[in-house]
Amino acid sequence: LLAILPQLMGSALHLNECEPQRADLLAALFPGCPVERHDAAQIDDYSDDALKPGLVVMNPPFSACVHVAGRARGTAMRHLRSAFARLDPGGRLVAITGSGLSPHARSWHRSFVEIQETGTLVFTAAISGAVFAPHGTLVETRLTIIDKRPAADPACFPACCGVACDTGTLLAWIHARLPPRPACASQLGA
Repeated sequence: LLAILPQLMGSALHLNECEPQRADLLAALFPGCPVERHDAAQIDDYSDDALKPGLVVMNPPFSACVHVAGRARGTAMRHLRSAFARLDPGGRLVAITGSGLSPHARSWHRSFVEIQETGTLVFTAAISGAVFAPHGTLVETRLTIIDKRPAADPACFPACCGVACDTGTLLAWIHARLPPRPACASQLGA
């Protein structure tokens, strides 16, 4: 679902999915688009050095980790960091994670400060699990958007919007609070 809108808008897609059946499905749905099959927690290590996307849209596992039984704390943050490292300077990362992966949570504050040394968190909001009920889950999630340009103050984050109870509320917050996407280094001829 995350790849359909960028494709409709004319974006060149480069997909990644490590689960074999879902990767095969992506290859069938998006013929001609590369589908890598890496554990995205190391996507920066495994991807071709020439690949520097201007936009990454991701929904990493919240706590499931390849070759690890049970829950693995920090899984989503490892995925986020690796994708952010791969992002073109000036690019934008859009992530759907568990609601607890917030810069305002004590356990993740330092990680987000470190990200803001080279990036700027421009939007974050929790999303009620009811929004995803039609897709078979009631887990509360979070939408986080980070631009790859250093923050003026790495310890300063946008105010928390609260919990969006429906997509209309979330879209209104995005429209009111999300700054325009900056130009990527590749768009500027760097």
